[in-house]
Parts: sequence; C-alpha cells; structure tokens
Amino acid sequence: MTKNGLGGIVNASRSLMCAYKSDRWKEQFEERDYAKATRKEALRMKEELNNAINKEVR
Repeated sequence: MTKNGLGGIVNASRSLMCAYKSDRWKEQFEERDYAKATRKEALRMKEELNNAINKEVR
C-alpha cells in the first residue's frame, strides 16, 4: 500500500457469495435473492473501505 492508503487488495469472495446468509442480511434476503444481497454487501463494504481510507488520509 502507498502512504495514501491506496493499492491494497481485499479478498471478500466468500462474504459476498454468502451475504444472504449473514446476520446483517438474512432477514432481508432469501437464497434466491443472493445476487441482491451480494450487491448490498459489496456497496456496504465499498463504503466502509472508503471511510477507512479517508480517515487515514486526513
């Protein structure tokens, strides 16, 4: 990673594939809606990562 917090790699394949099973999403999504749950989780993770990077850069 650079001193600006850029260049990192995040492997979240399992947490994305199984998002519909997680405590965060299991009440909102069923197995057949795995793609919607995956999208929600990916967007949540993106926001969390961006917030962490912005804290470090400041």
